[in-house]
Amino acid sequence: MKKQPLGRMAVFLIPSFKLKKRNDDGKTVEDMIHQFLIKNFSGYTVEAGNIFGYWRNEDNEEEYGEHRRFTVAFKGKEKIPILEEFLVKIAKLIDENCIYLETGEDAWLVYAND
Repeated sequence: MKKQPLGRMAVFLIPSFKLKKRNDDGKTVEDMIHQFLIKNFSGYTVEAGNIFGYWRNEDNEEEYGEHRRFTVAFKGKEKIPILEEFLVKIAKLIDENCIYLETGEDAWLVYAND
């Protein structure tokens, strides 16, 4: 048997109905994510299906969302800020206040605005 360590894992959720939104260059959010993850992480896995969640927003109102789940593996913590910066750009493009991100044992909300 041979095993190859891939390092740490990061998972993030993107609202599924916003993946077809296009940027100024005409690329869909889905295309942008694909290109970024292939370039910076050499691959990824995406899950679709019954991925949904409920949460309270900053105004204490309950919200609901349906998502796609993206997973990448990487060696070294230096990749985390690169992914966070990209997720901020995506959040701004799709008009999301924040994006849910898991890195290792930690879960984060990455906010688009300060």
